[in-house]
Amino acid sequence: MAYRLGVDIGGTFTDLVIQSETGRIHTLKVPSTPDDPSQAVLNAIGLAAAEGIGVTLSDVSQFIHSTTIASNTILQANGARTGLLVTEGFRDLLDIRRHKRYALFDAAYRKLPPLIERRLTFGIPERIDAQGEVVEPLDEEAVRAALRTLAGEGVEAIAICFLFSFRNNKHEVRAAEIAREMLPDCFISYSSAIYPQYREYERASTAAVNSYLGPNVSRYVDRLSREARRMGVQAPLQLMQSNGGIIAAAQASTFPCRIVESGPAAGVIASNYFGSLVGRRNIIAFDMGGTTAKAGLIENGEVRISPGQEVGTGMNMSRLLTGGGYFIGAATVDLAEVGAGGGSLVRLDANNVLKVGPESAGAVPGPICYGKGGDRVTVTDANVLLNRIPADHFLGGRMQLDVKRTRAIAQEQLAGPLGVSVEEVCAAIVEVANANMLKMLRIVSVEQGYDPQDFCLIPSGGSGPVHAVELAQELGITEVIVPPAPGLLSSQGLLSADVRYDFRRTFVAFAADADLAVLNTLVGELRAEGARALSEYALPASQTEVLVSADMRYLGQAYEINVPLSAGELGEGERTALIERFHKAHERIYGRRHAEGRVQFVNIILTMFGRVRALQHPELPAAEGQPKAVVRARTWFNGQPSDDCPCYDRDTIRAGHQWQGPAVVAGADSTIVIPPGWSARCDRFGNILVTRAQG
Repeated sequence: MAYRLGVDIGGTFTDLVIQSETGRIHTLKVPSTPDDPSQAVLNAIGLAAAEGIGVTLSDVSQFIHSTTIASNTILQANGARTGLLVTEGFRDLLDIRRHKRYALFDAAYRKLPPLIERRLTFGIPERIDAQGEVVEPLDEEAVRAALRTLAGEGVEAIAICFLFSFRNNKHEVRAAEIAREMLPDCFISYSSAIYPQYREYERASTAAVNSYLGPNVSRYVDRLSREARRMGVQAPLQLMQSNGGIIAAAQASTFPCRIVESGPAAGVIASNYFGSLVGRRNIIAFDMGGTTAKAGLIENGEVRISPGQEVGTGMNMSRLLTGGGYFIGAATVDLAEVGAGGGSLVRLDANNVLKVGPESAGAVPGPICYGKGGDRVTVTDANVLLNRIPADHFLGGRMQLDVKRTRAIAQEQLAGPLGVSVEEVCAAIVEVANANMLKMLRIVSVEQGYDPQDFCLIPSGGSGPVHAVELAQELGITEVIVPPAPGLLSSQGLLSADVRYDFRRTFVAFAADADLAVLNTLVGELRAEGARALSEYALPASQTEVLVSADMRYLGQAYEINVPLSAGELGEGERTALIERFHKAHERIYGRRHAEGRVQFVNIILTMFGRVRALQHPELPAAEGQPKAVVRARTWFNGQPSDDCPCYDRDTIRAGHQWQGPAVVAGADSTIVIPPGWSARCDRFGNILVTRAQG
């Protein structure tokens, strides 16, 4: 019997999904271990072998992991002491950035300090021009002198970014060779190997972030691989990238900047998979875990991908706000994020105004109701006190919640000072949390030119289904699809993902008269590079797929829109259609087109997929009769109480079961809250489809 393992680390729990070769699926949740995240992964694997599931670890054929190690390293500012080599005269690249002011009207705002101190940045005499010609040769002695100084400063990593290296990387490659020779224990990154396209600051920042993350990530990956092998897992470790694809552990160690959004990306991939099971191709994926809430958009079955991201700014509340973080040039599932998870802490500010998040109780101590020492009210505590999360059925009844202590602290900290009942203040907490998440959901839809009403909502995370239907109601969405085990959806996404590599090359030319022979040659070179990257996975040609696209813009614009190209050779007959696709995309996003404007190619992107075995979800048996409520209680929906509300055990729900809201469905990993005016039914795959009553 062969098994596939998918393990995702969250702020509160670490989730493991196991699929056998027969298609049977097992799930496990264990507490996360913030001091050493890999320990929770190993704990979950150990439980899989010990808890009667019957997993023989030596029979594991695939081991995929999504991790927070990279994002946490940036947020906690505990990365490697890093040095930077740049072209002479460009020493202030990381300080100057893009001269964007992230908080335009905040007089007290200060940019984040660069990841690499100026005194650890050295200008090296060398110069390559915009055509890739060597103007001034690399001064190798200057490189050696800089490295000797950096060695004396105790650096653990080196980043290299020279001018126009995306045209000719000869000098970067040679400087990296010298660095490896002189500092063999240092982690080395150079920009043209990671982000070979124009814009100097973006390449420098990407190289800096990659080197800053390198030692922490490589140590984590090495330890996890080693300990998993010691436990008996012989399958090589693979990691989820920010772009929603799988990558080998060695590649993740070399390019750690590509796994910063590892976990959230997996959740969007899983939403796409479960949406496809019920024939939905336009989806908003909504993940609410213990610490944060995240959202991504899927259009016509394709996950929206951004060519880069900013990290370190905390929770971005708008795509319009940029320039406040560290840019990473790595393809990333286009996500919005807000500090509103189940563990988000609630407080009253100096004016007695209720605030929710972004601070979180995390895995330790967690919400008050968990009984692990928490003493500040969280969103989860509010949902428990409103009976939206049934205390007697939490984690399938395996974990008892301390409702009495939770109520007493909510009364003392919030209800008493405000002069309202505990239920009223808890209803307000839910309303404030929902308002924060509505902003996030509008960022991935309305700000991108989409109408949310044209999409269904697929929630995940332990808290996602608790809030999803009320959020959908506010957005005008009429269908919410709750997959099986939504609290472990990111782990299921790991088993739904393909191997993926993205390759980029700058190609600036007017679309109307670009030399297509040159463009097709460039695509051929990228295709060969992609084939080499996939060769280590030993996949047959029938399981590989290539997508080609271009970043395009109007002449004079400083931003681009990605437009798909033909995967084969681009011919003269396709020029007009391609330019029209760009006009339409621009009009959808910005509300206008410039029909007379000259359209430019800027970058060519090739994505190489290695299609692996997708998650296969077993079908449920057909229902007999109607589902029976396990308990009835006074429960609050949209700030209003509903007496005698039924609570169903999700484990007893079968294909074909239907029921009306108000209702609560308690599962082992999450709870679904169905307000009045909505109905639910279960399909053959175990998805619960919640729809709004017409009229």
